[in-house]
Amino acid sequence: MHVKTPEQTTISGLYKIAGGIFLIVTLIIPVGGCTMTETQQRTGSGAAIGAVAGGLLGGRKGAAIGAAVGAGGGYLVDQQKKRESAEAENQRLREENELLRQQQ
Repeated sequence: MHVKTPEQTTISGLYKIAGGIFLIVTLIIPVGGCTMTETQQRTGSGAAIGAVAGGLLGGRKGAAIGAAVGAGGGYLVDQQKKRESAEAENQRLREENELLRQQQ
């Protein structure tokens, strides 16, 4: 049995790996997204994107690191979106309260 070393891996081989990962991600995420919270969706999407990018740049180890970094990034984006949404709702309630005070 012959095992390829990293130096023997061709660009077309990397494209095959990336294509396989992309296919799996495009099939799994839409189905899994039906029952996932927004936080889970954003974290999962970040992990998937990070895994693909890391896999292209650094093989399996890169994919694992990319998935971890992507998941963290997705989670941070989710928290920022929630914060923005809460701030917008608070502003809307303040404006509504002010209108009610003016009507009295």
